[in-house]
Amino acid sequence: MTTRANGPLAGLAWLKRAFSAGRHNPRAIFGGASLLMVAALVPGFLQAFAHALLQPGPGVAAVLAALTTLLAVVLLGPLMGGYLRVIDASEHGRPAHASDVLAPFRDARDARRMILFSLVMLLVQLGALSLLWAVFGGALQNLQEWYLRVVELLQAAKPGQPAQLPAPPAGLGGLFSLAGLCALFVGGVFAVGLGQLALRGQGVAASVFAGLSGAARNLLPLLVLAAVALALMMAAGVVLALVAGILGLLHPVLALVAFLPLYMLFVLSLYVVMFGVVYHLWRDVAGDAPTAAGGIEA
Repeated sequence: MTTRANGPLAGLAWLKRAFSAGRHNPRAIFGGASLLMVAALVPGFLQAFAHALLQPGPGVAAVLAALTTLLAVVLLGPLMGGYLRVIDASEHGRPAHASDVLAPFRDARDARRMILFSLVMLLVQLGALSLLWAVFGGALQNLQEWYLRVVELLQAAKPGQPAQLPAPPAGLGGLFSLAGLCALFVGGVFAVGLGQLALRGQGVAASVFAGLSGAARNLLPLLVLAAVALALMMAAGVVLALVAGILGLLHPVLALVAFLPLYMLFVLSLYVVMFGVVYHLWRDVAGDAPTAAGGIEA
């Protein structure tokens, strides 16, 4: 399996192209993202409904969380692969419809491959978290104790008398940096692997190994992508907060009625951009496109 290493500016190219992902077939791109977004909400709603109905203890709550996570894997794995195919068809000028997101469910073998890949990626994430816990377990425990102490002090604070908050535990910055790097690497593995699985028809093992190779060879552009995306998300969050504040000053009901559709449109756009990045990252790293910025094939 051949993967390509890209220059650092490739991260910007992936993001730029992702923002124009719906230009060729907006109905299919945004319609497919809507189906994916609604499906992603289903496990959480079912879990909340089960909690409200059963009032479970800690053990049963853990079982419910595991079951809803498994449901998310079974439901979203094929849908994500189907959506990537919708993007690919739109980019190449082939006919595509929003309902094509559901196409993998019509082929049992295809659906099983995507579900298994999603399950493997979930295990990779859990493995990374377990490794972080094994190395930084003490620091994480200190972080939890510090957080609970801060919450207690803020709740006990009186108006006009700001609480004297304790300093965060040592090593917190390094822990968050390493956790972010792990999340970024796993995201790169997922992007390349899903592209190989859904668009190249490779097996699960080959797709995962391609994802590992592609992510390892493109850490620098992934870091650039993450930094720019974080800055844009912070800016978007400020804008949304300002809009919500202005609407709230006018009337609370107006804020709810006007802001909720705006927020849903924002989340829908996030889905389109996120999977646009996944698609273009895969194309430049392992697909049929030339590299975005000074790539090296190996």
